[in-house]
Amino acid sequence: MASGLTQCQNFKKMELPCNFWQIPPMKTTIIALFLTAFVAPSAHALSITDVSMFGYLRAGSGTNTYGGDQECFYNQGSGGWGGVGRNEFRLGNECSNYLEVGLRFNHLKTEKQNVFTQFRIANSHNGDDSFESKNQSTNFVEAFAEIQGMNDLPWSFWVGKRFYRDQDVYIDDFYYFGSMNGNGAGIGNIPLLGGELSFAYLRQVSDVKTSKGTQSLTVYDTRLKNIQLAPKLRQNFWAAYGHAPESEDVLTMAKYEKATGFVVGTLLDYDLNGEGFNHFTILYGQGVMNDFNLYGDMTVTPGDPQEDKKRLRFINHTTYNVNDRWAFHLSLNYDRLTYKSAKEQWMGAAVRPVYRVTPTFHMVSEVGSSIVKNGGDRRLTRVTIAPQLSISENIWGRPVLRAFYTHSFWNTANRAFIAQNAPTYGNKTSGGAYGFQVETFF
Repeated sequence: MASGLTQCQNFKKMELPCNFWQIPPMKTTIIALFLTAFVAPSAHALSITDVSMFGYLRAGSGTNTYGGDQECFYNQGSGGWGGVGRNEFRLGNECSNYLEVGLRFNHLKTEKQNVFTQFRIANSHNGDDSFESKNQSTNFVEAFAEIQGMNDLPWSFWVGKRFYRDQDVYIDDFYYFGSMNGNGAGIGNIPLLGGELSFAYLRQVSDVKTSKGTQSLTVYDTRLKNIQLAPKLRQNFWAAYGHAPESEDVLTMAKYEKATGFVVGTLLDYDLNGEGFNHFTILYGQGVMNDFNLYGDMTVTPGDPQEDKKRLRFINHTTYNVNDRWAFHLSLNYDRLTYKSAKEQWMGAAVRPVYRVTPTFHMVSEVGSSIVKNGGDRRLTRVTIAPQLSISENIWGRPVLRAFYTHSFWNTANRAFIAQNAPTYGNKTSGGAYGFQVETFF
């Protein structure tokens, strides 16, 4: 069972999502058709030694406890996430279908050199219609090329749009460390202190026209990974600085102040005897980078509190195969945002135990609770039971076909916030759903 977790960790090093498994090169009809349609006709196409395909799929259908369509419950403000909030302890609380499909074209692949082009498309939809004519989005989320090991250097160079991210809390669907997805360029795999150093130049561009051109945010990102502190303990560092220029809106004449900010953080990666890992992270962000990502507000008007915002975050994430029968995911999170005289806090904890009745039939459960303190305490607790069929006994074994029943509880102070996404339960303090779901990595 250790091999599955090791493979998962190796995929993180490759900048692919933790759980995406590559299929054998050139083994599927879809790849063959793609090459025939788009690659073969070009006389100037680069040679391709092999192609690998990877992706993620989550789909299903649920019913609320009144017999209507499933409604999901979120603690708004959790994880510093806008809108409905982050989907903490998400088992049984996913109300949409989601698909990512990517291809990697290896132009040159030797022991020391690797040159490849990679792209990925993501689609999200509600599953309400046969042809998804509404409430869906499809995006080109990755399109970049990378060159590694040229001119006798171990360095790598990349340019394009990519998921530039490191670690996630799987049960919260939460990329919390180094999640700077976007357009840019970078240099990586530079040996330093026994680890690998990397730099990236990243950009977020708005649709606001100003006296300085289209308003945009520029971020300079630095990471130092895999410093070996002890045989089972490694340390990662992350630092980034972002800025947007002072400007004036050419349509409204609104004045935008210069927006700046930075983030610093460290992650301790402890190997649990090859049967899992424990990640402990401390992050601090300020100003336009207070959310630890590329999407801060770049149109800051006078009096806007963003420049004063300071966020401190602690996260502990564990995945562990206890024995032949038991395994679990665990997350413990704390987040505090301060600005001027205001303060917001988020505290969350969740565990997903997995009991293997047989190698391929598992009883899965999940229990989680969070508190958002912002003008009062807003609480949300969820309990879920989900028997599932799995391709293997490994905790990462996919695909899985699961049935689920989930029930959430919240306090009176949270009623109005819960109702924004689950109006059927607007005057309640609890609600649930049951249904079926498939989840697979490939």
